[in-house]
Amino acid sequence: MAATHEDTDIGFATMFGKGTGAGWQAFAEVTELNPPELSRDSVDFTHHGSPDRHREFKPGLSDAGEVSITYNLVPGLLDDAVIATHLASNSVEPWEIRFPNGAVLAYNGFATAHGRATPMDDKMTGSATFKVSGKPVLTPAA
Repeated sequence: MAATHEDTDIGFATMFGKGTGAGWQAFAEVTELNPPELSRDSVDFTHHGSPDRHREFKPGLSDAGEVSITYNLVPGLLDDAVIATHLASNSVEPWEIRFPNGAVLAYNGFATAHGRATPMDDKMTGSATFKVSGKPVLTPAA
């Protein structure tokens, strides 16, 4: 059995933020982050002469999916304010996920959901879902 690769790590210190490069604004207190899940459509090319009456398919368009985050909620401030301002802009904007090893996943997207939870006996949390527009770019660690 092969040993675990030395660069395998836990998700601690993964960061999420708005913008790119020098204009990047990290979110303050993200507690959960789910990067996009890539998928591809399949297009049915079956015809009356398809061999042995089996459907034939070819790859279609790709979809980069969504990014979801959960954060410690400070209503109207910090991460909550960034998402609210973004929603009000009604625009596609640059976002980044920065992994602990230095890799960066950059994408353009827009928020499709923004929620707040205020349980009586636990911490308040905020959540947001972002639809990815176009192809994300993963830059490996240097």
